[in-house]
Amino acid sequence: MKRIVVIVFLLTLKLSAQKVVGHVFDAKTKEPIVGASVYYDASSIGTITDENGDFEIELAYQNNATLVIRYLGYVTKKMISLPKEAVLNIGLEEDIENLAEVVLTSDPFTRKDKMEVFRLEFLGDTRAGRASKILNEDDIHLYFNSQENTLSAFCDKPVIIQNGYLGYTIHFTIDEFKIFFRKKSLERIDNVYYTLFDGTTRFYDDSKGDLKIESRRRRAYLGSPRHFMQSCWRGDLQSQNFRLKKKYKDIEIGDFIKNENNHLGDLKSIRFLGDQFVIYHKIKSNYRSTLKINKVYTTHLLDRYGNYSPFENLVFGGHMSSYRIGNMLPMNYGF
Repeated sequence: MKRIVVIVFLLTLKLSAQKVVGHVFDAKTKEPIVGASVYYDASSIGTITDENGDFEIELAYQNNATLVIRYLGYVTKKMISLPKEAVLNIGLEEDIENLAEVVLTSDPFTRKDKMEVFRLEFLGDTRAGRASKILNEDDIHLYFNSQENTLSAFCDKPVIIQNGYLGYTIHFTIDEFKIFFRKKSLERIDNVYYTLFDGTTRFYDDSKGDLKIESRRRRAYLGSPRHFMQSCWRGDLQSQNFRLKKKYKDIEIGDFIKNENNHLGDLKSIRFLGDQFVIYHKIKSNYRSTLKINKVYTTHLLDRYGNYSPFENLVFGGHMSSYRIGNMLPMNYGF
């Protein structure tokens, strides 16, 4: 009897997994691309294509994450909403853009000053952020627009970050990075209006089972946006020490989100019951976050890893908005 129970449990896990196999090739020549990176964005789950341009990648549960296919010199391909069993043929096109040919003018600040601000806003002005190091800073192009008072960053290669505090090497491909200042200055205090950055992230675990690093990761996870969204999927916000307010009144999860259907398995279709909320976490002191829903009646797809779409419809403020690369964990942390 015990043996039967174990077999059934393992089969259940297997049926719940998401498996993707595919072939990556040059869209023009049809030749296979060997060594292309294939990974789930914001995770440590990835692989490279073999000598035939083929790959196979799997996650324990069906997810709403973006599958990224990239190879130097080609336009990166991103794929979302893949079925549980997917077979893909992916043609990559050559990238004809060259950042080195872009002429930038009217920039009043030195590269050294711009890089200092970029590091703090990109990595985070936290213990983990300050302990992180960018290994290829020379590849990053920085430009201050004096008319808009914005600092933009560009890089035609992944930015490589060594985060010794949380035990990860991180490759971040910048799609957009921009710091908005209130005035023509690189001062941060009372001058940074907000920071916008978008891109894809791949984590490599360097911790080697270090218990001190695992303790740091746990502290970084508690109260994070991903912790919050995973708790929303499970419906256990209260037991995870989150507290919600709407219009200055405490609310329960039933007054926060509505589960539109349950037939999607690992994916849940939800709708937020309001446009603005305040979030508290009982364990962390001085913790106060906000959540603004841009389109209240939009249905969102949420998976158990905390991935949601449409991504741009949810805007976190307060404590949660301070999370940067240095404090981030892969989406599969704890799974």
